[in-house]
Amino acid sequence: MTMRTSRKARLRLEEEARQAEIGRQRWSGLAFRLSRKRRRRLVRMQMGDEPRYKRFVLQSMRMTRGRKRKMRDEAARRQMAQAASISTLALLPPITGEASAMGNAMNEIPAVFASLRNERNRIRDFHAAQKNAAEAAQALIQARKDLQQAKEEKAEAEGSLAEAYQNLEKAKLNLQRVAQELANAQLESAQRTREAIAAQQAVADFAPQVWSQEGVVQDAQNRRSNTQEAYNQLGQKLGHLQDESDDLEERIRKAWESVGYAQNRLNDVMAMVNRVQAINPDQRAEELQWQAYEHQLESLDGEVDAAEALLDSLNSQLETLEDAKSEAEDAEREARELVKDLTREQNEAAKDLEDSKNYAVEAENWQAETRQELMNAEKNLLETQNWQEKAAYELAHFGESRGLGTGFEYYNWHGAGLPAGHQLYQPWDFYMTEKKWDFSLSTGWLISDTGLKYGHVSGWTDTTLGITYKNHHQINDVHYKLDINVPTGVQDAHQNAMMADNLAGFNSFSEGWQFTPEIEATHRFTERDSLTGRLSYTFRRGYGYRTKEEDTKTGSTYPDVWMALSPHNRFRQEVEYRHIGDQQQLSVKFSHINAARTDYCTPYSSGRYEDGEDWTLQLYGSYDIDARNSWQYYLWGNYQAGDTGGTHRYYGGLGWTHWFDRKQRGYVLFSYGERHGQSYNWRLKHWDGDRHMKSLVLGYVYHLDDRSELHAKLERYNIQGSPSDSYHGWKMSLLWNKSF
Repeated sequence: MTMRTSRKARLRLEEEARQAEIGRQRWSGLAFRLSRKRRRRLVRMQMGDEPRYKRFVLQSMRMTRGRKRKMRDEAARRQMAQAASISTLALLPPITGEASAMGNAMNEIPAVFASLRNERNRIRDFHAAQKNAAEAAQALIQARKDLQQAKEEKAEAEGSLAEAYQNLEKAKLNLQRVAQELANAQLESAQRTREAIAAQQAVADFAPQVWSQEGVVQDAQNRRSNTQEAYNQLGQKLGHLQDESDDLEERIRKAWESVGYAQNRLNDVMAMVNRVQAINPDQRAEELQWQAYEHQLESLDGEVDAAEALLDSLNSQLETLEDAKSEAEDAEREARELVKDLTREQNEAAKDLEDSKNYAVEAENWQAETRQELMNAEKNLLETQNWQEKAAYELAHFGESRGLGTGFEYYNWHGAGLPAGHQLYQPWDFYMTEKKWDFSLSTGWLISDTGLKYGHVSGWTDTTLGITYKNHHQINDVHYKLDINVPTGVQDAHQNAMMADNLAGFNSFSEGWQFTPEIEATHRFTERDSLTGRLSYTFRRGYGYRTKEEDTKTGSTYPDVWMALSPHNRFRQEVEYRHIGDQQQLSVKFSHINAARTDYCTPYSSGRYEDGEDWTLQLYGSYDIDARNSWQYYLWGNYQAGDTGGTHRYYGGLGWTHWFDRKQRGYVLFSYGERHGQSYNWRLKHWDGDRHMKSLVLGYVYHLDDRSELHAKLERYNIQGSPSDSYHGWKMSLLWNKSF
């Protein structure tokens, strides 16, 4: 059971470390941000009182998410306790004999260091999970707000689009109306132009008559003026005009007084007034001429009056024509102004129509954009809901996983005066971790050959089943475990197929039924400091193998007889302190195994093998130099009681790990160990003395993706002891792990 239990623990350690690394990479990329830009547009278009449509107003906004939310310390501690419940503390290999002390430095020591890194990463990942869940919850609130806002914007865009269509239709009707009014105005303007031209032509046609009549009047007035001038000059000469100018009125008054103002005596009055001319006979001819002038003046007055009357009539007609012309010109001017105004209005209506079309297109684009934004918001809400549900689920089920591992391990050795040996092993490991339960299954196919007669073995190894029930509390965790070793391995292996400790993965092939109940209690001082105690008791059932036996009674040697083994039960106690810092991790463990014995029986002999009290102190440490490099170290001390004074074992090692990038890392580990004292190797049936061991391990890990990896290891070792216990050889492995 010693070697098989150690191998199971190592495989589970490696799987835990790998899962922690995969989880760290997944969490680092999971808290995605839903940074989404959304544009908001407001369309308002008006007709009627507004001469122009209002322009679109474009606004930008950015969706934001909250980034922080505190959680209660109690819940955080409880969740951390649950997350750490799958800790590899309980999976450290038991220290029983040489096999578990430094039995396989290639696998066991790197696995323990990986468990420290695993627990450190679990703390980081749990904090990341908390932050991710908080951000997802806040993002979900924001996504719901964004969806509501997108719905409101879509409704607003649809209303604006309907309004844009209405205004576009109004603009079309308005342009049609203005165009019709312009056409009518243009017809009326043309008519008014024709009327104005006709009125102007009528004035132009009639004006010459007025101008001609004005000439006639002017000629008559000129002749009258000339006659008047001659008349006046002759009258001045004759003195008539002076008398007339001086006392004509007086003579007329006196004449009328003399006749008593009788109207029928007008001729007598006239004769009285004109009698003055007859007083001077010498002026008779001039008097006659003067009277002729007087008659001419009377005639010319009549002619002038007639000409002027005709001119007045013509002027009156011309004024009528000119008034009509002015009215026609005013009407024509007003018609032209109306055409100009309507043309301008038509241009404005055409521009308004074009603007309305542009606004309608923009409103359509906005509606399409808001429709797309609504779809994006719905999609974003769905994605955010999935994110929130996944984040909440992963936080609630943090640490839960299941996976499968397989690969190949190859060992070869030389020394002890024996033929060279080798062993090829293909492991198959499955694990499942839930909130309350853990389950694991480990087995494998093995081919081993020591080079001796009956030294070849091939077939399955024993199968180990493990189940754990976890009871979590805020500060203290209690785990109840049961491991079962099912004897599916090769049952009839010969003793010659077994080899010394530290040479291969398996130095025995089937160890019968074994049942190991265990209780583990962990007290957490802080998130990073804990103390764990473990108690386990192994019920071991009998098994056997073939061996070479000598009959002491007869002295005969039998090369192939059956040896039955009846191992007694084993009680184990452990206590461990762990500090898991961001930069430094430390593990100190003390364990004790009670003494036990194994009874054996062959057809020719019987006896017992004694395993004395076993005490072991272990120290592991890891220190991060920087983001890519870290140191590892370990120290062991072991004492196993025995009849010959007991055996002391001391081991130590120093390692260095380098991360090439997120997917690749390599490490080197140098180990040295010593054993002092005599111990009996019942597998080889001889006593072993002092021993010195050195080994150098090179490892390389490549993450194929977020859920699978390849792990390659190579070890060169050298063991110096007695001539029958000195070996050297190589160990190498290529393992593949897949998480589901």
